Amino acid sequence: MEGYNTAIEYKGVKLLVQTQDKGPDFNYVESLIYLAGRVIVTKRKSYTQHLNQPNLRAVIKENLENLHTEVIDEIVEGKYDNLIS
Repeated sequence: MEGYNTAIEYKGVKLLVQTQDKGPDFNYVESLIYLAGRVIVTKRKSYTQHLNQPNLRAVIKENLENLHTEVIDEIVEGKYDNLIS
């Protein structure tokens, strides 16, 4: 499985954002936000509609990058403040 991990300190709290491809059995990429070792947010993006495309690996990589960036941006924008305060 391919993926990204980013540690973020936000409002004095340490968070870990982990994004990975769940593989051919699931056909989606998933981002998890961890706080003190606990998952507080799960966000998924399906790529089922792209399974027959010859550039599937590129689609998965793009979905991984986009979802990871999106979740980090949402943290910084305060979307999950109610879960971390």
